Amino acid sequence: MLEYVKIFLLLITCIIILLTLFKLNRKNITKGVRDFLLSSLVVTIFLAIIIEIKPHHFLRNTFSISNLITYLFYFVLVGLYFIKNIKTIFQYKYILIIISFMLFGLANVFDLLSDGKLITFMNNEIVEDIIHNLGIVFWLLFFADYSKRIKIEYL
Repeated sequence: MLEYVKIFLLLITCIIILLTLFKLNRKNITKGVRDFLLSSLVVTIFLAIIIEIKPHHFLRNTFSISNLITYLFYFVLVGLYFIKNIKTIFQYKYILIIISFMLFGLANVFDLLSDGKLITFMNNEIVEDIIHNLGIVFWLLFFADYSKRIKIEYL
């Protein structure tokens, strides 16, 4: 059930970003706004792939690549997104996206600890799914707020 919630929330986030892009496309929006929305769409799709398909499990099981290495790769990619867009992010309700990043990081740490059997709960996957869902909710809230505010600026 939680898997469907994650996909649904990520899909809503993609739709919000796409609708904002299409609605503002006819206006004279800056290249920075357009680039931020496009890169945010790419990162949202990337998050959906990471969270749903779990390529880190595939890489660990098939090629014996540690989840730590894969998570560091994820961290670098999302970190580059954050650094590239830091000015834009901090002009809006940045606390939402920071909380989202922190929750995604917490879910990754939890996954690493539970895979290494350093920490175990009765339902590890459910706890990880709940943390991911919370991260996605804050991600969605940031883009809903950003979309509303950017439309006010340009319309």
